[in-house]
Formats: sequence, structure tokens, C-alpha cells
Amino acid sequence: MTDVLDVERAHEDQWYRRVIAEGFFEREGFRQLIAANLASLERLVPVGPDTRVLSLGCGSGEYERRLAARCRSVVGADLSPVAIDYANQRARDEGHDNLTFVCGPAETLDVAPASIDLVVIFGVMHHLNAQQRASVSARVLQWLVPGGWCYARDPNARGLLRRIAGPFARRDEFHSPNEAALDPDRILAEWTAAGFTETRLDYTDVVGGPLPWMLPVSSSLLWNAVFAIDRAWLAVPPLRRLASQFAIAGRRPR
Repeated sequence: MTDVLDVERAHEDQWYRRVIAEGFFEREGFRQLIAANLASLERLVPVGPDTRVLSLGCGSGEYERRLAARCRSVVGADLSPVAIDYANQRARDEGHDNLTFVCGPAETLDVAPASIDLVVIFGVMHHLNAQQRASVSARVLQWLVPGGWCYARDPNARGLLRRIAGPFARRDEFHSPNEAALDPDRILAEWTAAGFTETRLDYTDVVGGPLPWMLPVSSSLLWNAVFAIDRAWLAVPPLRRLASQFAIAGRRPR
């Protein structure tokens, strides 16, 4: 497990140095992608001014800073000290006094039982094998208050673009050696077996997720069109299952 974490940490450190230096998340495509993903989050789970949030794999804190503006408190955790240092600096610069970032894996986090209303896991579960995912689910259920929610978003193994592009779309600077897209039905079954109730599934994007990584274009018109395509695609039930990414939510029993 330590070797796996070391590989992931090294990849993340290198990746976030590039992200920060090139201002990836300042791009218009990412701004709209983050907004679309937060809209998916709020479709599946309740988010409000009394919500206490724990974010696993928070990276540079793009989602967490936005959540802090609408929630009671947010704690973000990530393996990468490069990402956490940047996230803490941005939080200080923006004056978020209800936002904290810590460095470390889920296994080392000091979280009181039944103290969190919502756990969010953006783009992390596909870095883990089934045993590791089960371990994270068990910890999350301990941390959540009765009736609390967990939300995760990951790449869809059934995604049409992924099937077409296949290995040609995989790039070392974007993908760590340990990651692989996930089958939504399998993850839904894993969460049900772990003890989550009221599990629900959503599909979040088709081209709006992959393209911001590839196109450093600032045109709002272009990105409005990209995400309009996504909305139209996702409105057709047979096409939804072929989306590039999916989201899943589940609740700790009351």
C-alpha cells in the first residue's frame, strides 16, 4: 500500500506543479466544468449553510473553495503536499475562515465519528482497487452522521469517447499508473454492499470533462456550446450511459 501511495504522491506532485504553473484551473473551460460538476453534486445530495463537508482527494482546492462559500465548514485532504500548500495559500488569499486543507491519505485522517454531513470524492475512486475502495467506504460511513451523504465522481468505463479513443487518449502527464475507468453499476453494487442506502447514479459530462485538459481556449461562446452539447446528450436516456464521467451518491442509514 505504501508503494502505491508513493507512486500516486509523486505523480500528483509533478502534475500539480504543472497545473499551478500553467494556470489550468483559471481557464474558462475548467470554470464551466467545475460549475457543471457542482450542479451534479447538488442534484444528488443536499448542500446548505449547515453542511459540514469533508473532501477526499481535494487537489488544489478548486471545488472546496466554492463549497466553503455555501457550507458551514469544509476540510479538504490530499496526498500531494504541492497541492495542499497551494490550496491553503488560495484559501488564505480569499479569506475563507471555514476552510482547512490537510495532507495525507484517508487512513491517516483524524476525523471524529459521526461528525460529517457530506463526504465528497472528486476523481479519486478510479485510482483505487476494489479492496481500497471498500476501506474508504467503511471509513466514510463511520465519519458521516446518521443520514449523511457521500458523493463521488469518476471516469465512466462505458464512455463512448473512451471506447473510441482507447489507449490513444491516455497520456502520462494526465494519468497515473494506478488509475482505470470504473463501471458505474459495479460501483453502485459496491456501495450498496458497504452499507450505503438510497444510492443514486448520475452522468455528468460527455465532452465537457475531457476537452478543458486539451484546449486552452478562453472563448465563452465555445465553452457554452460544449456544455450545451453535454446537456443535450445527457437529456437522452439511452445516451446517458455513454457519458465520459459518472457520479454516485449514497447515504449512511439513519
